[in-house]
Amino acid sequence: MSGSCDFGVIVHGPEAVYSGEVAKVIAFLGTRGDVRACAAGTMCRTAIIDMRLEHAVDIARCELPSRTLAAIPCPVPVLVNNGKTVDSGLAFGDIVVGRAGRTAIQVERASEKDGVIILWEVEPNETAAWVAKALSEHFSLPLRRLRPSENEDGECHSVRCACPGEPLFANGILIGVVESPDVKVHMKDGRIVRLEGVTAKDTGLARLGQAADVKFKSGYIRYKAGPECDYPVRYGKGHMAVIDHIAFGSLENVDADTVCALAVGDDTTEVAGDVLARRGVRIVGITDGDRDGVLKGPVRACGSVVLRVSGTTDDEAGAALAKKIGGTDTFEGFVERIKDELSRLEIAYEVCP
Repeated sequence: MSGSCDFGVIVHGPEAVYSGEVAKVIAFLGTRGDVRACAAGTMCRTAIIDMRLEHAVDIARCELPSRTLAAIPCPVPVLVNNGKTVDSGLAFGDIVVGRAGRTAIQVERASEKDGVIILWEVEPNETAAWVAKALSEHFSLPLRRLRPSENEDGECHSVRCACPGEPLFANGILIGVVESPDVKVHMKDGRIVRLEGVTAKDTGLARLGQAADVKFKSGYIRYKAGPECDYPVRYGKGHMAVIDHIAFGSLENVDADTVCALAVGDDTTEVAGDVLARRGVRIVGITDGDRDGVLKGPVRACGSVVLRVSGTTDDEAGAALAKKIGGTDTFEGFVERIKDELSRLEIAYEVCP
């Protein structure tokens, strides 16, 4: 990252944005120096768009929170988060700061009764200590001084504060459903070889494959519905993006010439439709009915179409469509071409509401 500043704010999660916490933290720090804020997370970016904060928070890139924290050029980095509980927020901050390896301040659930300011101390930083105290006084929240835990070895990861029934993600890919609060992920040579406390989704594990750096997250990617989404849809001719089960990369897959997106998978259709609605991009979702419901209050751009296939999986149908449908067309043109191709492939489908 180029360009230094006095305070670097890393925004994580949509709840911290919708609650107004992010805007308040930026405003408070702005009276004391230059502030540079950036988003770390896809649903955080959609919330920033919803709250019209793009002028204050950079959403152009979306790195892992630990990478953003490590790279942001400032003497006092501030992580703003609103986890499902204080304990889950502390667990999140512990991992992020531990991986980044630098002293940082965490503003956790500042709008809630159990909110707290944490000074994660890796190395001495008197300025960070002063700012943490000022934030504590300003928001009337207790101040805690903690040291991050030692990083776990690369073979076994504990997923803290997981609740039974929640989805479990690895790098944004749904790999299972939590069945016990004690979740452990065993890895070997960059691959998940065993899950404890989780009902695995084999298709997700296969899609994840081998990864050098894996971020695990349990819980829904948004716990509350955002404000009503009324962004105008894109018309005219353009290209079709393909989003195959990795909906968290939706914004990176569209540009000014994208008129629609083919979303493959039930939960991908739900998440990608919600994300891309903020850019006025309608989707054509290919589903097969195995939705896990990872997002609360999903929306889609007006006119989007969802097709539920039968006799095959959405993976197979989506892969076949992605190979055949390309070029330039209108949204309506792409929809008709997709339906024609499904018929040619003798794949039965129904249009879902």
